Amino acid sequence: RRSSDLPCLSSFNGKRQRLLKTVLMMVDESMSGWRPKTTKLGGLPNYTFEPRKPVPLGTMFRNGVECLSGILVVQDVVQNPEKQALKSYFGEPSSLPDQSDITAHTAEVLRLVEGAKIPKGGWVGGDSWFGSTATAVEVMNRFGVNSTWIIKQNQHWFPMKPLFAVLKARHKDRPAGHWVTFHATVSRIELMAMAYAWSQKGISYILSTCGSTKTADKLYVSYFEDDYGNVGSKEICRPQLAHLLYDYLPLIDEHNKQRQKILGLERKWPTRNCWFRLLTTLLGMSIVDMHRLYRNVRNERYTEVDVLEFSDLICKKLTLRPKRQNELLGRTMVDNHSILERIMDKDGNTRFAVTESQE
Repeated sequence: RRSSDLPCLSSFNGKRQRLLKTVLMMVDESMSGWRPKTTKLGGLPNYTFEPRKPVPLGTMFRNGVECLSGILVVQDVVQNPEKQALKSYFGEPSSLPDQSDITAHTAEVLRLVEGAKIPKGGWVGGDSWFGSTATAVEVMNRFGVNSTWIIKQNQHWFPMKPLFAVLKARHKDRPAGHWVTFHATVSRIELMAMAYAWSQKGISYILSTCGSTKTADKLYVSYFEDDYGNVGSKEICRPQLAHLLYDYLPLIDEHNKQRQKILGLERKWPTRNCWFRLLTTLLGMSIVDMHRLYRNVRNERYTEVDVLEFSDLICKKLTLRPKRQNELLGRTMVDNHSILERIMDKDGNTRFAVTESQE
């Protein structure tokens, strides 16, 4: 979409591109929760329902995080299907041998890689929604960027069943800590497909254009429950390629947890205005990003400061309402130790009536 269509997100992305040069990026989703009460959409043009998310209903952002700092560097909002189909790369002929059309997940990755301005030789990774053979091939062909993906539902041109058969044939019923790989060249791009057993029953399928299959120095700790209900643990081997991917996969989930659960602006600032909710979400993202930036640049000073303490630090310059203005609004003066106060409209009304004990 043109930058004028999404001016707030364009500004959000532009500031981060001026701040950081992204070489390693992990992609995932974030949610801005919105639960309409009186109308179907509550003022939004559309919303997304994703039951596997802690906040399942609202506006979804597909975003990329810079792996070394943990800062969001690029975001794209999920709009209705008609507008999503108008975005760049969607429906274009792919580089695959069958020249099939580029689908939504591959187009999304291409837009995020382009938006983050990852240089040639850089790397991008993600979970199963983004990962496919088409994604790996297109990202390398169009931008010269390597990629590593978890493969689940997007199995077109991926040898999942043969990988499973070879793993079972080699390691029988004790596959934990073992892996098998296939190598192939698709549309001039060298690909490596891997089946890695991280437990006796759990198998991850990975597709990559780079990486090593040597055993990682750091072992994976697998937890299990025995016949008596006791939780035990066991260290098992895993390849360096899987270690790289799994090390960065939780970055955006951790970012979302800091914003939604610990900082919790969406819960603390209730509103009936859907656009104010979206701005609150972007503000929360910016606070978490700033906190991570300070922890990276000035680690010795901010390493023990959590995001709530940090938000208090950056709000110290805010001043309380003058006493006269509070009296006009019929509110008692808050004590001098307070930093923030509930947002009110021009008539002094808040989202909920404040009881005497709350006051």
